[in-house]
Amino acid sequence: MNVAAIVLAAGASSRFGSPKALALLEGRPILEHVLDAVRTAGIDEIVVVLGHAAQEIEDGIDWLSEHRVRNPDPRHLSGSLQIGLAAALEIEPPVKAVVVVLGDQPRTRPEVIRALISAGRSDDEHPVVIPHYADGGGANPVLLRSDGFGLVDEASGDRGLGPILASDPDLVLEVPVPGSNPDIDSPRDLAELAWAEQVRANREQVDRVREVPDGADFYAPVSGLFRVDPDRRDDPVLDALLALAVPGETWLDIGAGAGRFALPLARVVGEVVAIEPSSAMLDALREETSTHKMKNVRPIEARWPMDDPPVGDVALMAHVGYDIEAIWPFVRSAEASARRLCVAVLMERQPASLADPFWPIVHGETRVSLPALPEFVELLEAAGRSPTVTMTEREPRRFASRAELEGFLRRQLWIEDGGEKERRFNAALDELIVEGPEGGFGLAGQAAPPIGIVSWEPPTTGGSKE
Repeated sequence: MNVAAIVLAAGASSRFGSPKALALLEGRPILEHVLDAVRTAGIDEIVVVLGHAAQEIEDGIDWLSEHRVRNPDPRHLSGSLQIGLAAALEIEPPVKAVVVVLGDQPRTRPEVIRALISAGRSDDEHPVVIPHYADGGGANPVLLRSDGFGLVDEASGDRGLGPILASDPDLVLEVPVPGSNPDIDSPRDLAELAWAEQVRANREQVDRVREVPDGADFYAPVSGLFRVDPDRRDDPVLDALLALAVPGETWLDIGAGAGRFALPLARVVGEVVAIEPSSAMLDALREETSTHKMKNVRPIEARWPMDDPPVGDVALMAHVGYDIEAIWPFVRSAEASARRLCVAVLMERQPASLADPFWPIVHGETRVSLPALPEFVELLEAAGRSPTVTMTEREPRRFASRAELEGFLRRQLWIEDGGEKERRFNAALDELIVEGPEGGFGLAGQAAPPIGIVSWEPPTTGGSKE
């Protein structure tokens, strides 16, 4: 069965604001990612339908042997599909099936295309083969066998074949496939996709090299490291937060930990609602509030987003979010709970980057970084927010003892006792550990990533709408 592909890239990109096909993902236009997937699936004959901004796309893509055709009236998807099929029918030898691929789905997977083609070859009852994604989402790409080509002539409007197939399900064979295949409709979609993929890559690396599981409460062994003096005067991040505080207000501290910021903020504002999923962290916070006789800190053991979240004047997210794959629902929930302001505190690199030098030594590979401050600001701007970023510098983190530093690093390396990886770790630690002139232990050459305090108005108080 000779199979061609029709890649639809004629849309106006009205929600995106610029030609979507040329938007960059991992440094390359998203249309090139789509074309890569089609080629890798084994399809050599590819028809690309262009329309709006056709010349810009022609000039901006690294083409190979694709056939490019233009839709002079690209307002409707069905017209582009019809033009693409007409071009595909001119290919020799004649094609017996076409795979219709959307040009704004850069994570279209070759294995999904191959599964559709395989199903189309073994089934002669259904003219249309579509994927059914385990994680939900639209059923694209679509395989049309030659006995279904006539359906394209019946298509009209912006939904292409959708209404026709919905009215006659017997035309369609569904092929179960894992994952999903998200559309990119806006700059925020693209930023969300990049964030989620970075988090997944980080998690998958850990799952592949880990020798020990995480405990039920990941922070229980080290909650003591997060206790700090609420009346300290040597913390520029705290100074920046206090400058945003208004007496009498309610602050939500999402991921409050042991109260690093919740407690000093409680000295100024009316109430701090400390939301934290770790029971060990909350126990430490409660002990600190008792020690310092604070009555206006209300702890809530919960994971954000919450089903019925509290509402405050300010929502603070300090050093949380780095490893949250679905970051935008997390942020939107914080915006919905904030009357005046949203604030995020993030490092330029994730806090666990202190352990990065040990990864090549212990695991034989470089650590995959989590998204951090630059990616977060990019996400907000892509969503139409106007964040203000205040940068602060700090001294490298010091630990009270070698054992404390070792424990922190081991948790970020997931190594078991007595193994070869532990031996390599201990040897490297002996070489890298240093004691500061005023006490405290750190690593040779250790630099502290700058920290940004990001603030923006939630949409309900005048910020940009979605």
